[in-house]
Amino acid sequence: MQIALDNLYLNTARQICAERHVRAWLVGGAVRDLLLGVPVGDWDIAVERDAIGAARATANRLLADVYILDAEHDTARVIAADGTIIDFAGLRDGGIELDLTARDFTVNALAIDLHQPDQVIDLFGGQNDLAEGVIRAIAETSLTGDPIRLLRAVRQSASLSFAIEPQTAQWIKTHAALITQASAERVRDELIKLIGGRGCADDVLLLDGFTLLEHVLPEVAALKGVEQSLPHHWNVFAHTCRAIDALELLGTRWLGFDQADDGAMMMSEVIPPFAWDAVLLTLSPFADSLRAHLQAYEISAKRSIWHTLKWAALLHDIGKPTTHTVEESGRTRFFGHEDVGAKLAEARLTALKFSTDEIRRVMTIIGGHMRPHLLSETAVSRRAIYRFFRDTRDVGVDILLLSLADHLATHGPDLGQSRWVARLGLIEEMLTAYFMRREEIVLPPPLVDGHALMTALKLKPGKQIGALLEAIREAQAAGEVTTKEEALTLAKSMTSNE
Repeated sequence: MQIALDNLYLNTARQICAERHVRAWLVGGAVRDLLLGVPVGDWDIAVERDAIGAARATANRLLADVYILDAEHDTARVIAADGTIIDFAGLRDGGIELDLTARDFTVNALAIDLHQPDQVIDLFGGQNDLAEGVIRAIAETSLTGDPIRLLRAVRQSASLSFAIEPQTAQWIKTHAALITQASAERVRDELIKLIGGRGCADDVLLLDGFTLLEHVLPEVAALKGVEQSLPHHWNVFAHTCRAIDALELLGTRWLGFDQADDGAMMMSEVIPPFAWDAVLLTLSPFADSLRAHLQAYEISAKRSIWHTLKWAALLHDIGKPTTHTVEESGRTRFFGHEDVGAKLAEARLTALKFSTDEIRRVMTIIGGHMRPHLLSETAVSRRAIYRFFRDTRDVGVDILLLSLADHLATHGPDLGQSRWVARLGLIEEMLTAYFMRREEIVLPPPLVDGHALMTALKLKPGKQIGALLEAIREAQAAGEVTTKEEALTLAKSMTSNE
């Protein structure tokens, strides 16, 4: 384990603690990841005393930032320039053994003395569980004492591809309702890691299997058993999971994201092969632009737009249970489910303390996710494209991507080639307008301003000016006016008809 000291940040922390004559241990997930041979981004260091002082000294030497997380419990965080996190925490009374006893799972209850790094302190058989690929709670109270660990068990099981051992699984199911006692922020952070990872549809099923889904995302759990008529191949809950799979497959096969797991790959076998060939043939020219768009970050939340899109896919049909109706013919309908779903998503994401920008984005995607379907029913006009992006702005791109996944998850193995090619043609036309003809159709530069309108037509300030400017811009996007003179003529005709 001498390799543990080959890291700049860890080596610096070790030197600082040696200079300050305090013992220090690398603990938790960092030790686990070292043993698994995977990259470590966050380092947790337990210090026998004055952890905050050690953190400050380490930050000074690394020219990094330092933040006091909990002064009462002697905990601080160092954040290096490349984003690496080094957390320092003071040991509880009783030393490293008590610290490890208080941890969650055996694979995380591991420590390495930074001054004797050739041995791993392992009190609960964590190394054996690592070798076996098992998540095992140290004790039942490890879960009940801090209920967020109920959710973390599922998240780490998914991220590590480990099984949850039977006794721990039973404890999770028995105490699942306790997750409501965990803070919204901590629940959010665990869910973010689940949804942001690859194969999150399987993770949603895992949450459901451990009866946690109904407590953390009750609107998604409510989709179970809600049936749909043709052309839907699955009920609403299964459709939602398949839509996530399809989105991840599009991201993997078309955009180059590492998102598809075994579950999503099974979905790829359900969908006829021509679907994927047609995507690459028709939409490949937009791959670079879409990657750049989806990898951008919401400034307030520091999470990618791709991540937010996955949340929208998860929540896009949560309005269906409350809008479910059955016609005399037996056909099920969900009138207005997109608007109801947007409101429900707003409430859930607000409760989970998501950022305002993320909530707005998810609401816009859900509220608009039926528009591509409506646009596909007739030949799309430049005016319709303009109105779509006027209402949705850059979120419109996300809506178009979700519409592809939604279409695949609607028809499944019954996907019709002509209908799919037509949908791809619509998306191609919309993306062409957004990325390649932006100033012509999506955001045409103004031909006139309000002052020019008022002067030429002898109008007073008011709402009428804004309405005229919007009408001119829409006509410009449609290719009906191209000069200032034509714009003024259009405005004059509109005012004379009032």
